[in-house]
Amino acid sequence: MALLNLVKPFVPKRVKSAVKHITGRDKYDWEFNWQAGVWLPLWRKPEVQAKGLEYWKRFRHLDEITGMMKLNEASRVLDVGCGLCSVLHYLPGKRVGIDPIARRYAEVYQYPFPVVDAPGERVPFEPNSFDAVFCSNCIDHTSKPQKVISEIFRVLVPGGYFALTCEVFNEDLGKRNAGHPHSMTADTLVGLVSRFVILEHWESPWYGLYNYTQGNPPLDQTEHILLLRKRA
Repeated sequence: MALLNLVKPFVPKRVKSAVKHITGRDKYDWEFNWQAGVWLPLWRKPEVQAKGLEYWKRFRHLDEITGMMKLNEASRVLDVGCGLCSVLHYLPGKRVGIDPIARRYAEVYQYPFPVVDAPGERVPFEPNSFDAVFCSNCIDHTSKPQKVISEIFRVLVPGGYFALTCEVFNEDLGKRNAGHPHSMTADTLVGLVSRFVILEHWESPWYGLYNYTQGNPPLDQTEHILLLRKRA
């Protein structure tokens, strides 16, 4: 069965109201509060989306990554933890995003590609389903980072590509807030992907999309970008 036949885009009419379910008591509420309440009004602006692309190219090496991945309209591309402002907005191919609160996001935002309500710890696709996977500023938000990486490995085809980005600290700070159960160091991040071949490893100033699009300076930590490949 074709990949895109397995998933259907979520549309706002299928969810009565995501906003009224906000309680602030868990990490998913924290995520939705920030994404829908703070970031979405900005992300809707074309100039902010353009700045987002600029950020991806300048600090997340998008052109180098997509060049090495050789993405085209036939490529099957997954974004794990897609949120609202997924890199899939800027990519060709048969694109699919997953997020554990995709249904809530779909109440307030119409995605231009299919999304599935699922956590990275349980990717709802068969083995060898994707040519490329992105996981961007997400792995430190997950409950079980190593399980997420294992699931990404499973759904990639042999020889498939994986782009992982994350903010990185000099030391493990533990849980920072409801949305960040983990604080990654460079060694921790590299240790998570030992099953992959590391093709490139970049280090950039850590802005985050919000700070960069609003003209704010970078923060003290750095952002690491890993381009990986599953052994054929």
